[in-house]
Amino acid sequence: MARSKAHLLIGHQTMVERQIQLLQSLCRSVAVLGPPEEFRGIGVPVFADRFRGRGPLAGLYTGLLHTHNEYNLFLGCDLPFMSVRFLRYLCERALESAADATVPESREHGFHPLCAVYRRRARWSMRASLLAGQNKVSSFFWRVRRQVLTTGEMARAGFGSRVFDNMNTPEDYETVKKWIAAARF
Repeated sequence: MARSKAHLLIGHQTMVERQIQLLQSLCRSVAVLGPPEEFRGIGVPVFADRFRGRGPLAGLYTGLLHTHNEYNLFLGCDLPFMSVRFLRYLCERALESAADATVPESREHGFHPLCAVYRRRARWSMRASLLAGQNKVSSFFWRVRRQVLTTGEMARAGFGSRVFDNMNTPEDYETVKKWIAAARF
């Protein structure tokens, strides 16, 4: 993308502001995981990765180190079509399953691990993966009890794949801006 996705402007909000607002509608406490200097004045706590430069798994691990809640909802900052309705559904499924990781399935990439619910106790399995040099988020999945929300299950619950459309390129960003402007999202 060549710049931080968190600070991309969609309408009148940056993506990180939008995601914080979504999370605050469901969660008692919200924090941002990332470099504190990048998120000054954001209005919520910001935690730097314990394992710097190790990618999203290090961020998830850091988040679970700082929480006192058993179940924790994580949301990446590049999902402009995410909805409160889907996040509520994800949280309900996580509580029903009591799994350590409740992760939506992706047709293209296997899982959507940055839109998922992780139990606090999963941090030890994440740490083991990081210490073993395994930075991919799914590297710890085999160590924990997980619940996968299949694409079929999500479709039956009324969720289309657009909810997971993300922005990885400047072209993706321009497409999202045009779609949202046209739809008055």
